[in-house]
Amino acid sequence: MAGIDMEKFAGIPGTIAPEAGRLRWIRRSDDPGTGARTYSADVADGRLWAMVSQDAAGKGSKPLWHISVSHRTPDLKPGRLPSWDELKSAAYRLVQADVPFILIFPRRSTPDSGYVNLAENCLHLWESDQEIDQ
Repeated sequence: MAGIDMEKFAGIPGTIAPEAGRLRWIRRSDDPGTGARTYSADVADGRLWAMVSQDAAGKGSKPLWHISVSHRTPDLKPGRLPSWDELKSAAYRLVQADVPFILIFPRRSTPDSGYVNLAENCLHLWESDQEIDQ
């Protein structure tokens, strides 16, 4: 299916699937302790959930933007992985800054790696502190 050019409508560069272009992200709650914001968007097969926060990404590092997006079925069970266009919508609509994001595959999990997969169908975008889109 051909995408539509969303840059002139919503500041989203390139093309995006019409369904993702119509996503309406609704702010649900804020965590006063961490500053994380939670959003949801209804989709044909359930609901997307997104959490937006600024988190330290390493020892002594500055906080970086972090977006996690997951899908739930209508009966609130974990569903599918979010699509590329759904991730793109979250990145360009939920962070009101010119922030380059990257999708990271963590190192293999070992007892001392610190990586824990808490949600099977959740994808994470992290702000890049490197110039990546020149």
